Amino acid sequence: MAIEGPLEELDLQDVLQLLESTRKTGILTVRAEQPPDEAVVHFDQGTVIFAARRRSTRRLGQLLVRAGKLTERALEEALDLQRQNPSKRLSDILLDGEAVRREDLERALVFQMAETLHEIIPWREGYFHFEERPTGQGNVVARIKVDSVLMETARRSDEWTLLEPKVPGPDAVPTLAVAPQAVDTAPLELRPEHWEILAEVDGEREIRQIAAAIGRSSFDVAKSLFQLVELGVVQIREARGRSAAREVQEGAEEVERLLAAGATEEAALRLAELELAYPDRADLALVGGRVMAALGRPKAAVEAFARAGELDPLSADAQYHLGFAAIRTGELGRASQAWRAFLRLADGDPRRKTIAHALAAAETLLKLLGEEAK
Repeated sequence: MAIEGPLEELDLQDVLQLLESTRKTGILTVRAEQPPDEAVVHFDQGTVIFAARRRSTRRLGQLLVRAGKLTERALEEALDLQRQNPSKRLSDILLDGEAVRREDLERALVFQMAETLHEIIPWREGYFHFEERPTGQGNVVARIKVDSVLMETARRSDEWTLLEPKVPGPDAVPTLAVAPQAVDTAPLELRPEHWEILAEVDGEREIRQIAAAIGRSSFDVAKSLFQLVELGVVQIREARGRSAAREVQEGAEEVERLLAAGATEEAALRLAELELAYPDRADLALVGGRVMAALGRPKAAVEAFARAGELDPLSADAQYHLGFAAIRTGELGRASQAWRAFLRLADGDPRRKTIAHALAAAETLLKLLGEEAK
């Protein structure tokens, strides 16, 4: 059973309440239009057991490291294992390797899921799709109830109206205020959470990015920044993020047009300019893979698509193209891993059936090659 429609007609809050009250099990996909974004929420009998947003910088491993519950070395080892098997969740790898205690992992997952929901509930332009089916999550470590999240979202919304005159939103960028000249002032008495935030303020990152870096909610960081603004320590300016996102989108579309026109070298030059300005954009890495393939550089195409998948772990397109690129370089195992990840991510995607057949063929060939080598 599918439930779908535009967010302009049915608020996401109402969708979440419906899925909770009817105790649905399945996968909700939500796509925002401006700026382009996507989130995936898994339900089990009406409770949320997984939630992730494409543009989020809030990573589970870094949350645990920041909280002192996981070492950097253990995280790197777990990520290496996940790269070898993209279909396996990081939480399962950490538990299997006893790198983190289950209660600490549960606490981090609850926080991560709740913050994702708080961020997407206000979306008003876009589309949602819910497919009622088993989620394939397997070992469920954490659950949250929709009604508790909605109550907290409502409380934050009320308090944001008080913060907005000085802190317009989580996309705003804090900068250090210019110190006044030769003025006798009493020394500032700042709390530890203020110093923690100030250490991350660089005049470039948005509030939500700073919050992700220190493992706190965007709302709590905004409240602390409000106090710092009143003390004259910090200034807030509107984010460049929307204009930057638009520039990247328009640039990627230009590269696509050049490729379609057969101007491959020109497309590669334009892409290089964009990647120099925006080195960590998954969408540019994805386009880069297509450019490398058009230039006849299959190995470089594989690495570009793999990088897109690393920068955006929720990108089904990255895994889709990585699979085909790996096939062209003879890397059947890598293709199989990529397509398994695609099937896990691409809920409701019409390409699922094709990739399921391609995956079966690749794994059959791998098995035959293994038997031939004996």
